[in-house]
Amino acid sequence: MIVSSWDEFWWSNITGPYVMVSTVASALLENANVLIRVPSDLPWRHSMRSVIQSEFRDRSLSRDIIIESVDETDDNPENLDPGVFILNRFADEITRQGYRSKAKKTIQDYIVQRDILKNRIVWVKGLSEKTTEKWIQFCKGFVPMGPEHGLLVLEVHDSVSLQESKTFKIVEYGRYVSSYDVQLLNSFILDSESNCSDDWKRYISTVIATVCGTDAEVSESLLSTCDFTRTNVNQALDELIQMPAFIRRGAEASSTHILKYARNKKLSEINHRIWSAQVQTLFPLIELERIELISKYQEEIQEALDQEATYQYGEEITDPIEVELGTMCYLMARRRSDYLYSLYIPDESDRERIHFLHECRNRLAHAETCTVEQVAALLEK
Repeated sequence: MIVSSWDEFWWSNITGPYVMVSTVASALLENANVLIRVPSDLPWRHSMRSVIQSEFRDRSLSRDIIIESVDETDDNPENLDPGVFILNRFADEITRQGYRSKAKKTIQDYIVQRDILKNRIVWVKGLSEKTTEKWIQFCKGFVPMGPEHGLLVLEVHDSVSLQESKTFKIVEYGRYVSSYDVQLLNSFILDSESNCSDDWKRYISTVIATVCGTDAEVSESLLSTCDFTRTNVNQALDELIQMPAFIRRGAEASSTHILKYARNKKLSEINHRIWSAQVQTLFPLIELERIELISKYQEEIQEALDQEATYQYGEEITDPIEVELGTMCYLMARRRSDYLYSLYIPDESDRERIHFLHECRNRLAHAETCTVEQVAALLEK
C-alpha cells in the first residue's frame, strides 16, 4: 500500500480519529456549534481541520461553505467580546454600525439575521481558559438556522464545565483516540516502509505506540527516521527533540508527553513505557519457547521431578508443563546423589537458550527492559 500522506491517512482511515472527525461533521450538519477538546500536543492539527472540512462538504448539500480559522490570541489582541470581534472581522462597515448594544436584540441574533457568517464555519483556536468561557457563553446564545448561515467550532485544551444542548455539542479527542489507534497506524507505516519481519513489526508498532501515547505525529516521525531493529528508543528520542518541528511539543508544565520526559532525561518514565510494551510482546514469546522446550525434553524433565521433590513458589511440582525457566536452570545445575545433573539437556544451544530465556524473563519480571540485542535474539529465532 502506497500512502502519500500519513497525516491525512491518520484522520481519514484510522478508526478512532476518523470517528471523531465524523462526529464533528455530523454535529455541524445538524446545525450545532461544536466544542472540540483536544490535547495541546494534538497530532497534525491542520490536517484534522482539513479532513473535517472535506467530510462536511462530502455530506453537505452546499458546496460553498468554508471553514475559516481564527486565532483568538493573534487575531484578537484587543480582547474584544466574541460578538464584537465577529462583527469587526466579518461584517461590512454599514452592518457593523447597524448594531446597537442597547437594543433588545442580542448580538447573536443580529449576526444570524444579517447573515454575517454566511457560508462560514468559524474555527476558533488559541483559546485560554478565560477566553474559552467567553466564547462558550456566546455560543449558548448563537442559534443558527443552518450551516449556510454560519456555525462556530471552539478548539480548546482545558477541561470545561458545559452541558451539551441541541445547538452546542462537545467532542473530546480522548474519548475516541487511544494508543491502539497509534499502534494500528504504526502497523500500516511499517508494512509500507519497512522490510523487517512480521515479529519485528508487531514489536516495534507496540513499543512506539506505548511510548508515544496518542501522539501519532511523533510516532510516525520516529518510525520514519529510525531503524528500531538496531536503535535504542532513548537514542531515537534524543534525536527527535532536536528537530524544529517538535521543539514545543510537550512544553506545558503539566504535560506527560514523551518528549518532555526525553528533554528532562526522565529515563525511568521512558523505560517504564518501553517495559510495559515489552511485557505485552515478549512475555508471550518467551512462554511459547518455554512450552516448546518442555515438549522437546518432557521425558528428561519428568524423570528429574520423579527423582527428587522440586518446589516452585512453595509448592511441589509434578507436571513438566508447570516447570518455569528458573526451575529448569536450577534442575540443570542441581546434582543428584549419584553426582549426575538432575536435568541433563544434551544440546548445548538449548541449554544456552534456556539460560537466555530465563535472563530475559527475569528482567521483565523485575520491571527492567530487555536490550535491543536481547530483543533481536528473541524475535529472530
